[in-house]
Amino acid sequence: MSDFIITADTTMDLPRELIEKYDIRPIASYVNLGDDNKPDWPDLTQEDLFAYVEKTGKLPQTSAANPYDYEVFFSNIREKDDRPIIHIAKTSGASSCYENACAAAENVSGVYCVDSWGIGSGTGLLVLKAAQSDLKSPEALCEMLNEYRTRIECSFVIETVEYLYKGGRCSGLAALGASLLKLRPEIVMTEGHMHAGRKFRGKYDKVLLDFTKDKLGDPAQYEDDYLFVNHTLQDPALLQKLMDYIRGLHYFKEVIEIPACAAVATHCGPNTFGFHPVRKKQS
Repeated sequence: MSDFIITADTTMDLPRELIEKYDIRPIASYVNLGDDNKPDWPDLTQEDLFAYVEKTGKLPQTSAANPYDYEVFFSNIREKDDRPIIHIAKTSGASSCYENACAAAENVSGVYCVDSWGIGSGTGLLVLKAAQSDLKSPEALCEMLNEYRTRIECSFVIETVEYLYKGGRCSGLAALGASLLKLRPEIVMTEGHMHAGRKFRGKYDKVLLDFTKDKLGDPAQYEDDYLFVNHTLQDPALLQKLMDYIRGLHYFKEVIEIPACAAVATHCGPNTFGFHPVRKKQS
Protein backbone atom coordinates (compact mmCIF):
# COMPACT_ATOMS: atom_id res chain seq x y z
CA MET A 1 0.00 0.00 0.00
CA SER A 2 1.21 3.50 -0.85
CA ASP A 3 2.06 5.93 1.93
CA PHE A 4 -0.22 8.47 0.26
CA ILE A 5 -3.64 8.81 -1.33
CA ILE A 6 -3.29 10.43 -4.73
CA THR A 7 -6.24 12.49 -5.94
CA ALA A 8 -6.58 14.57 -9.09
CA ASP A 9 -9.00 16.47 -11.27
CA THR A 10 -10.53 14.35 -14.01
CA THR A 11 -8.93 16.55 -16.66
CA MET A 12 -5.68 14.63 -16.00
CA ASP A 13 -6.28 12.43 -19.09
CA LEU A 14 -4.81 9.21 -17.76
CA PRO A 15 -5.98 5.85 -19.13
CA ARG A 16 -8.53 4.20 -16.88
CA GLU A 17 -6.25 1.18 -16.34
CA LEU A 18 -3.54 3.39 -14.81
CA ILE A 19 -6.10 5.19 -12.63
CA GLU A 20 -7.28 1.84 -11.31
CA LYS A 21 -3.79 0.33 -11.02
CA TYR A 22 -2.56 3.14 -8.76
CA ASP A 23 -5.89 3.71 -6.98
CA ILE A 24 -5.99 7.34 -8.05
CA ARG A 25 -9.12 9.12 -6.80
CA PRO A 26 -10.59 11.51 -9.41
CA ILE A 27 -12.87 14.48 -8.78
CA ALA A 28 -14.92 15.70 -11.72
CA SER A 29 -14.95 19.01 -13.49
CA TYR A 30 -18.18 19.86 -15.30
CA VAL A 31 -19.37 20.61 -18.82
CA ASN A 32 -22.63 22.48 -19.25
CA LEU A 33 -24.63 21.36 -22.28
CA GLY A 34 -27.52 23.79 -22.24
CA ASP A 35 -29.64 22.85 -19.22
CA ASP A 36 -27.61 19.71 -18.56
CA ASN A 37 -24.55 20.06 -16.30
CA LYS A 38 -22.52 16.86 -16.74
CA PRO A 39 -19.35 15.56 -15.07
CA ASP A 40 -16.63 15.48 -17.70
CA TRP A 41 -15.55 11.93 -16.78
CA PRO A 42 -16.01 9.03 -17.30
CA ASP A 43 -19.12 9.02 -19.50
CA LEU A 44 -19.11 12.31 -21.40
CA THR A 45 -17.17 11.98 -24.66
CA GLN A 46 -15.68 14.26 -27.27
CA GLU A 47 -18.28 12.95 -29.71
CA ASP A 48 -21.10 14.09 -27.39
CA LEU A 49 -19.51 17.50 -27.11
CA PHE A 50 -18.86 18.10 -30.80
CA ALA A 51 -22.34 16.82 -31.72
CA TYR A 52 -23.86 19.36 -29.32
CA VAL A 53 -21.88 22.23 -30.86
CA GLU A 54 -22.80 21.15 -34.39
CA LYS A 55 -26.49 20.89 -33.48
CA THR A 56 -26.83 24.10 -31.45
CA GLY A 57 -23.99 26.31 -32.68
CA LYS A 58 -23.21 26.99 -29.03
CA LEU A 59 -20.04 26.19 -27.14
CA PRO A 60 -20.57 24.36 -23.83
CA GLN A 61 -19.30 26.05 -20.68
CA THR A 62 -16.90 24.30 -18.33
CA SER A 63 -16.57 24.68 -14.58
CA ALA A 64 -14.32 23.34 -11.87
CA ALA A 65 -15.59 21.58 -8.80
CA ASN A 66 -16.33 24.28 -6.21
CA PRO A 67 -14.66 24.45 -2.76
CA TYR A 68 -17.59 22.65 -1.13
CA ASP A 69 -17.32 19.81 -3.68
CA TYR A 70 -13.63 19.44 -2.85
CA GLU A 71 -14.25 19.55 0.89
CA VAL A 72 -16.86 16.79 0.68
CA PHE A 73 -14.54 14.79 -1.59
CA PHE A 74 -11.55 15.08 0.78
CA SER A 75 -13.68 14.53 3.89
CA ASN A 76 -15.17 11.30 2.54
CA ILE A 77 -11.67 9.98 1.93
CA ARG A 78 -10.46 11.14 5.34
CA GLU A 79 -13.30 9.33 7.16
CA LYS A 80 -11.96 5.99 5.88
CA ASP A 81 -8.22 6.58 5.63
CA ASP A 82 -5.76 8.70 7.59
CA ARG A 83 -2.92 8.70 5.04
CA PRO A 84 -1.85 12.10 3.63
CA ILE A 85 -3.86 13.14 0.58
CA ILE A 86 -1.83 14.57 -2.29
CA HIS A 87 -4.15 16.41 -4.66
CA ILE A 88 -2.79 17.31 -8.10
CA ALA A 89 -4.85 20.03 -9.74
CA LYS A 90 -5.28 21.31 -13.26
CA THR A 91 -3.13 24.39 -13.83
CA SER A 92 -4.20 27.50 -11.96
CA GLY A 93 -3.34 29.42 -15.13
CA ALA A 94 -6.45 28.06 -16.87
CA SER A 95 -8.80 26.94 -14.11
CA SER A 96 -9.94 27.54 -10.53
CA CYS A 97 -9.40 23.85 -9.66
CA TYR A 98 -6.23 24.50 -7.65
CA GLU A 99 -7.61 27.54 -5.84
CA ASN A 100 -10.82 25.70 -4.90
CA ALA A 101 -8.95 22.60 -3.75
CA CYS A 102 -6.64 24.72 -1.56
CA ALA A 103 -9.65 26.43 0.03
CA ALA A 104 -11.17 23.05 0.87
CA ALA A 105 -7.85 21.69 2.18
CA GLU A 106 -7.88 24.30 4.93
CA ASN A 107 -10.84 22.46 6.48
CA VAL A 108 -9.61 18.87 6.08
CA SER A 109 -6.48 17.61 7.81
CA GLY A 110 -3.56 16.16 5.90
CA VAL A 111 -4.40 17.45 2.40
CA TYR A 112 -1.56 18.76 0.25
CA CYS A 113 -2.38 20.51 -3.04
CA VAL A 114 -0.04 20.73 -6.02
CA ASP A 115 -0.59 23.03 -8.99
CA SER A 116 0.31 20.84 -11.96
CA TRP A 117 0.97 23.74 -14.36
CA GLY A 118 -0.57 21.36 -16.89
CA ILE A 119 -3.71 20.39 -18.73
CA GLY A 120 -4.66 16.97 -19.99
CA SER A 121 -1.90 14.41 -19.67
CA GLY A 122 0.51 17.13 -18.60
CA THR A 123 -1.30 16.84 -15.27
CA GLY A 124 -1.51 13.08 -15.72
CA LEU A 125 2.27 12.75 -15.87
CA LEU A 126 2.53 14.46 -12.49
CA VAL A 127 -0.15 12.15 -11.08
CA LEU A 128 1.72 9.11 -12.38
CA LYS A 129 5.02 10.39 -10.94
CA ALA A 130 3.39 10.81 -7.53
CA ALA A 131 1.80 7.37 -7.65
CA GLN A 132 5.10 5.68 -8.53
CA SER A 133 7.21 7.59 -6.00
CA ASP A 134 8.79 5.83 -3.02
CA LEU A 135 9.18 9.05 -1.03
CA LYS A 136 7.79 8.86 2.52
CA SER A 137 7.22 12.51 3.40
CA PRO A 138 4.33 14.47 1.84
CA GLU A 139 6.46 17.62 1.92
CA ALA A 140 9.27 15.85 0.04
CA LEU A 141 6.81 14.46 -2.48
CA CYS A 142 5.30 17.89 -3.16
CA GLU A 143 8.78 19.39 -3.55
CA MET A 144 9.72 16.68 -6.05
CA LEU A 145 6.51 17.23 -8.02
CA ASN A 146 7.06 20.99 -8.12
CA GLU A 147 10.46 20.38 -9.70
CA TYR A 148 9.15 17.72 -12.10
CA ARG A 149 6.38 19.97 -13.44
CA THR A 150 8.99 22.47 -14.69
CA ARG A 151 10.28 19.80 -17.11
CA ILE A 152 6.96 18.69 -18.60
CA GLU A 153 6.49 20.28 -22.00
CA CYS A 154 3.06 20.82 -23.49
CA SER A 155 2.35 22.06 -26.99
CA PHE A 156 -0.41 21.34 -29.44
CA VAL A 157 -1.70 22.46 -32.82
CA ILE A 158 -5.32 23.32 -33.51
CA GLU A 159 -6.97 23.07 -36.93
CA THR A 160 -9.40 25.92 -36.41
CA VAL A 161 -9.69 28.84 -34.01
CA GLU A 162 -13.50 28.55 -34.05
CA TYR A 163 -13.72 27.06 -30.57
CA LEU A 164 -11.25 29.59 -29.16
CA TYR A 165 -13.38 32.34 -30.69
CA LYS A 166 -16.66 30.89 -29.36
CA GLY A 167 -15.05 30.59 -25.93
CA GLY A 168 -13.89 34.22 -25.92
CA ARG A 169 -10.19 33.36 -26.18
CA CYS A 170 -9.74 34.79 -29.67
CA SER A 171 -11.14 37.97 -31.25
CA GLY A 172 -13.46 37.81 -34.24
CA LEU A 173 -10.93 39.65 -36.39
CA ALA A 174 -8.13 37.25 -35.42
CA ALA A 175 -10.40 34.27 -36.08
CA LEU A 176 -11.35 35.62 -39.51
CA GLY A 177 -7.72 36.28 -40.40
CA ALA A 178 -6.64 32.80 -39.31
CA SER A 179 -9.45 31.25 -41.35
CA LEU A 180 -8.69 33.23 -44.52
CA LEU A 181 -4.96 32.54 -44.31
CA LYS A 182 -5.50 28.89 -43.29
CA LEU A 183 -3.28 29.37 -40.25
CA ARG A 184 -2.87 26.47 -37.85
CA PRO A 185 -1.67 27.96 -34.56
CA GLU A 186 0.50 26.14 -32.07
CA ILE A 187 -0.38 26.65 -28.41
CA VAL A 188 2.44 26.28 -25.88
CA MET A 189 2.19 26.10 -22.10
CA THR A 190 4.82 27.82 -19.97
CA GLU A 191 4.56 27.66 -16.18
CA GLY A 192 0.90 26.79 -16.46
CA HIS A 193 -0.09 29.57 -18.87
CA MET A 194 -1.01 29.19 -22.54
CA HIS A 195 0.48 31.37 -25.23
CA ALA A 196 0.82 31.29 -28.99
CA GLY A 197 3.75 29.49 -30.56
CA ARG A 198 4.45 28.98 -34.23
CA LYS A 199 1.79 29.56 -36.88
CA PHE A 200 1.72 26.79 -39.46
CA ARG A 201 0.11 27.00 -42.89
CA GLY A 202 -0.96 24.39 -45.39
CA LYS A 203 -2.72 21.06 -45.46
CA TYR A 204 -3.44 19.96 -41.93
CA ASP A 205 -2.02 16.44 -42.20
CA LYS A 206 1.32 17.87 -43.37
CA VAL A 207 1.21 20.57 -40.67
CA LEU A 208 0.80 17.96 -37.93
CA LEU A 209 3.63 15.81 -39.24
CA ASP A 210 5.92 18.86 -39.53
CA PHE A 211 4.96 19.90 -35.99
CA THR A 212 5.70 16.41 -34.64
CA LYS A 213 9.05 16.16 -36.42
CA ASP A 214 10.01 19.62 -35.19
CA LYS A 215 9.13 18.93 -31.55
CA LEU A 216 10.62 15.43 -31.42
CA GLY A 217 13.54 16.05 -33.73
CA ASP A 218 15.97 15.51 -30.85
CA PRO A 219 14.23 12.96 -28.60
CA ALA A 220 17.40 12.37 -26.55
CA GLN A 221 16.72 15.63 -24.68
CA TYR A 222 13.69 13.95 -23.09
CA GLU A 223 13.23 11.21 -20.53
CA ASP A 224 12.43 7.97 -22.31
CA ASP A 225 9.89 6.43 -19.90
CA TYR A 226 6.65 7.91 -21.25
CA LEU A 227 5.31 10.09 -23.99
CA PHE A 228 1.63 10.98 -23.62
CA VAL A 229 -0.19 12.03 -26.79
CA ASN A 230 -3.47 13.97 -26.36
CA HIS A 231 -5.73 14.67 -29.28
CA THR A 232 -9.20 15.28 -30.65
CA LEU A 233 -8.40 13.97 -34.14
CA GLN A 234 -11.40 12.82 -36.14
CA ASP A 235 -9.42 10.97 -38.82
CA PRO A 236 -8.16 7.55 -37.59
CA ALA A 237 -5.79 7.21 -40.54
CA LEU A 238 -4.10 10.53 -39.76
CA LEU A 239 -3.79 9.59 -36.09
CA GLN A 240 -2.23 6.25 -37.06
CA LYS A 241 0.26 7.99 -39.36
CA LEU A 242 1.39 10.31 -36.57
CA MET A 243 1.59 7.52 -33.99
CA ASP A 244 3.59 5.36 -36.42
CA TYR A 245 6.10 8.18 -36.80
CA ILE A 246 6.43 8.70 -33.04
CA ARG A 247 6.75 5.00 -32.25
CA GLY A 248 9.14 4.66 -35.19
CA LEU A 249 11.63 6.85 -33.34
CA HIS A 250 12.20 3.80 -31.09
CA TYR A 251 13.04 6.08 -28.19
CA PHE A 252 10.14 6.21 -25.75
CA LYS A 253 9.47 3.02 -23.83
CA GLU A 254 5.75 3.76 -23.69
CA VAL A 255 3.84 6.00 -26.06
CA ILE A 256 0.33 6.42 -24.68
CA GLU A 257 -2.31 7.87 -26.98
CA ILE A 258 -5.41 9.15 -25.22
CA PRO A 259 -8.27 11.34 -26.46
CA ALA A 260 -8.56 14.64 -24.61
CA CYS A 261 -11.37 14.69 -22.07
CA ALA A 262 -14.55 16.64 -22.80
CA ALA A 263 -13.63 19.60 -20.57
CA VAL A 264 -10.36 20.08 -22.50
CA ALA A 265 -11.92 19.37 -25.91
CA THR A 266 -14.46 22.13 -25.22
CA HIS A 267 -11.72 24.73 -25.53
CA CYS A 268 -9.56 23.32 -28.31
CA GLY A 269 -12.21 21.85 -30.63
CA PRO A 270 -11.90 18.89 -33.01
CA ASN A 271 -8.66 17.92 -34.75
CA THR A 272 -6.27 19.16 -32.10
CA PHE A 273 -3.03 17.23 -31.62
CA GLY A 274 -0.22 17.55 -29.08
CA PHE A 275 1.99 15.72 -26.64
CA HIS A 276 3.84 15.99 -23.33
CA PRO A 277 7.52 15.01 -23.36
CA VAL A 278 9.54 15.44 -20.16
CA ARG A 279 12.93 17.12 -20.40
CA LYS A 280 15.81 15.34 -18.72
CA LYS A 281 16.91 16.72 -15.39
CA GLN A 282 20.11 18.70 -15.64
CA SER A 283 22.95 17.23 -13.58
